[in-house]
Amino acid sequence: MNKSAMIKKYLPLTLIALFAVSLIGCSKTLEPQRDAVSVDNSSFEKIWDACLASLEDHSFEVDRRDRRFGLIVSEPVVGKQFFEFWRKDTADSGDLLNSSLHTIRRVVTIRIAKQGPTEFQVDVEAQAQRISVPGTQLNSTAEAFELMGRQGVPASPRRSDYLRRRSATIWVDIGREQALEQAIMRDIAGRLES
Repeated sequence: MNKSAMIKKYLPLTLIALFAVSLIGCSKTLEPQRDAVSVDNSSFEKIWDACLASLEDHSFEVDRRDRRFGLIVSEPVVGKQFFEFWRKDTADSGDLLNSSLHTIRRVVTIRIAKQGPTEFQVDVEAQAQRISVPGTQLNSTAEAFELMGRQGVPASPRRSDYLRRRSATIWVDIGREQALEQAIMRDIAGRLES
């Protein structure tokens, strides 16, 4: 095949690939709008109880309750896997896929603010976090065997370094989960209507 035929054959594919790669840098993540719900003619106690029941129904345990500031914060919950059909801590299929592929945990914060004599505003925020574990570089198979250790042989400094780094795991915020926020809001609204 001559040079001009190769150029004609591969030039369009090359240009399409370059264009696609250049679009990656142009993407921008937008922060979702906060959807607070106003509740009228309801008591604070009724709203508070509805929020607690909704969190419990969505598989979240309460970590912090502060009635004075109208604040409820859940304990971090590691997201459900695709086979855990009984759990409700993931609202849509994209978040479920993400939880099944990575270790993701979620923290839900509910704020209840008084707007008037009988009007309250309820705001739900669901924050997702992914685990980040520092890696250990292995340069040879001998180092891999040394890292795993053997029975009866004391752990090498490299193994103890690995264990120390393993304990230094951190959780990295990956953003809010709007679908979960809306599902909890719908549940709270449903409890207040009945």
